[in-house]
This record gives sequence, C-alpha cells and structure tokens, in this order.
Amino acid sequence: MPKKTAKREQLLNAGLLLLVKKPPDKISMDDVAAEAGVTKPMVYYYFDSKIGFYKQLVEYVADSLQEMLTDCLKPGISFKDILKRIIEGRIEQLLARPELSNAVRIIATSKTLGGAESRSRIVALFSKLQPVFDEAVSLGEIRKDTDLHLIMALVNSLLDGAIRIHGKEFFNTVSPASFAEMLIRLVFDGIGTGKRS
Repeated sequence: MPKKTAKREQLLNAGLLLLVKKPPDKISMDDVAAEAGVTKPMVYYYFDSKIGFYKQLVEYVADSLQEMLTDCLKPGISFKDILKRIIEGRIEQLLARPELSNAVRIIATSKTLGGAESRSRIVALFSKLQPVFDEAVSLGEIRKDTDLHLIMALVNSLLDGAIRIHGKEFFNTVSPASFAEMLIRLVFDGIGTGKRS
C-alpha cells in the first residue's frame, strides 16, 4: 500500500474509533489528529475540511460494506440464503472491527454524518438486494407488504442488540452460522408466507 494511502487509511480508522466514543458533531479535527497520532495540518493535508473528512469516512465504510455484499450476492442464491450470508458477514465484522460496524449503524440511521450526506449511500448499497428480494416476493416466499430496507434495519438492530446485551463473548458459545439461522427464522416468521425457499 502506498504511504499516502496508508496514512489516509490511518486517519479514517481514527475517525471510526472516535465515532465509538462520541457523536460525529462532537468530533473535531484536533480529535482526529490526536487519535491518529499526527498533527492537525496532516489531517487537513488529506481532507480539506471536516465535511470532506466525513464524506471520505462514509465512502470508506460504504466500500467495506460493498465488499461484504458483493461476497454475498451470488447468482442463483435465494434471498433467505443471501440474508444468512449477510448476517454471518456482519457478525464477523462486529467481532473483528466493531468500530466499523458501529459506523455502519450510525450512517444507516443518520441522514448526515458530521455534515456530510451519509444514509443514502448505505441505502443504495442495500438496494442491490432488491431484485433477489422481489423474486422472493413474486415466488410467494415473502409477504407482499414487506419492505427490504426495514428488514435490513431489523437485522442490523438484532445483531447490535445481541452484541450490546451479551458482548462479543456470546459468539464463543454460539457460532455465527447458528445465530444467523436463528435470526433468519425470527425474520421469516414475520415476513414469510410459509412457502419453502
């Protein structure tokens, strides 16, 4: 990785760590510099403003989520199986990089992140699931009045809740695959029609 790219990533990772500690509007460029162990002018060298920093942070988080979704979206896989893969991927993310998972939650639930438009980028990523979701609806596997984005919000809330209640240690006793199966059953009890997928 080129030195400039590595430094930029170091600053973005500092931003992710800060989002765990305080809300975006309370984070200053001084905070970013201190967290990254660099000078404030260094932060401005890579990001022209606080809003510029947050725009890049949203892109950084969205790119990570895009990578996970791309791994899950394989031709011929049912919506239920894709959702299971997404849940397992999010669990891996929660365990390996909780600060990244926290940022996904903040971005998905906030119209702006530190003044930068954010939610629309995450919503657009999950819209890539729409064709597979629509097929499941047309096959009668999912109720017609179900909304894809509400399902994704529900899944993320359930995952975050499990971590907040039980801690990461929970996944020492429950495998991500079996937890994903349990979440799928919960979700499909509410949105499914009872037809097998």
